[in-house]
Amino acid sequence: MSNIKRRASNEGLRLGLVLLLVLCLAVPALAAQKEMTNISLAKGKVFLNLKDADVKSVLQIFAKATGVNIVAGDDVKGKVTVTFSGIDPKDGLEAVLRTKGLDWFEDHGTIFISTKKIMRTFYLGNAKPSDLKATLTAVLPAESVVTADDSYNVLVIQTSSDYLPRVEKLIQELDVPPVQVMVEVKMIQITSGLDGNVGVDAKYTRASNPNNYAQTVGQAGKMINADGTANNTAQGLFAHVLSIFSAASFEAYLSALATNQKIDVVASPRLTTLNNKEASILIGQKLPYKTDVVGQTSTTQVVNFLSVGTHLLLTPTVTKNGFIRMRVAPKVSEGTIVGGLPQEDTTETLNEVMVKDGQTFVVGGLIKEKDSTTDYGVPLLMDIPLIGQLFRKSVTKREKNELLVFVTPHIITPEYLDILNKPIEEMTKRSEDSKALIIH
Repeated sequence: MSNIKRRASNEGLRLGLVLLLVLCLAVPALAAQKEMTNISLAKGKVFLNLKDADVKSVLQIFAKATGVNIVAGDDVKGKVTVTFSGIDPKDGLEAVLRTKGLDWFEDHGTIFISTKKIMRTFYLGNAKPSDLKATLTAVLPAESVVTADDSYNVLVIQTSSDYLPRVEKLIQELDVPPVQVMVEVKMIQITSGLDGNVGVDAKYTRASNPNNYAQTVGQAGKMINADGTANNTAQGLFAHVLSIFSAASFEAYLSALATNQKIDVVASPRLTTLNNKEASILIGQKLPYKTDVVGQTSTTQVVNFLSVGTHLLLTPTVTKNGFIRMRVAPKVSEGTIVGGLPQEDTTETLNEVMVKDGQTFVVGGLIKEKDSTTDYGVPLLMDIPLIGQLFRKSVTKREKNELLVFVTPHIITPEYLDILNKPIEEMTKRSEDSKALIIH
């Protein structure tokens, strides 16, 4: 009897375990069945009411609703609560993916879903990639990466998939042909002041014998004739003094000539640049000098250059209503390298104006004053103290230079290009006609 009771007890235990296993398997099925009752598709819209549903199960629902294959990586996992009261299947799928922070892209009718960022390559037709990099980086999330390659004119962007449509639209708006500006410049230098030629010619003659005389020639720029009379072509002051204490006479000619003003066209260039891009012109020279760069293990020398002369920087900005905002920075400078260090004497100004297309404006006030004295005379005699002044002529120049800059900007349009190209086309046609005449 004990064996029979033991067998009955074991059979009951097995039956209980089987019932428990069946119950465990039935509960998820019932739950899934309950969830499926909260899913419907009507008139192309999805109706969902799910709580803590597996995200991959929800993706399967949208795969059926959209008719598109969906592949989810192993890193796609978690629960999601969804309540949709009639939504377009693709909009609902995008909402679920954004909620879980997932990225996706579609390729050949299949949507690939992952937690990794999506990378896209954009080849630009007009804009420079490095110019757009800062703008795109500012609008993308912090974890995004924007790489600009100007050599291949390409942008490589790695970011969340939900930002890609906005990035594509922004790039299309920014990748447009840039506006070009042609700037006509006239740089005129006005020199005014005293440009002097100062000197004295003297002649000492004994009255008893006119052949006994001493005189200087050419110190005043003019001569005294051998007969004692002044040269008629001379301009200046002539004096003849007869001494009452000795039988001798003294003659002198003073030259003091001056010119007041002259005008020189320093340069008349035409500069063409892109909108908001700087253009420059330098009329002068670059003086080299060396600087030492001290590193942790060594010291190297770098050659730098000091630009002196007449320098002009231009930056045009074309506004939406067709005006041109011009930033003009003219500079007149002189410099030297003393002891390996640059020394510069400069006059410069910075101007910013708003003008119409083709309107001229003037930048002035760049004034420099300079005095220089040059001595001419008889060698050796001109260097004798006191007496040497009789054998020496001094030429003094005092100049005041003012630089006037006339600037006329033009927005380059197809019509303006036709005007610029017309002389070239005429020259080419004349050249072709000349070749034809030579051949025939």
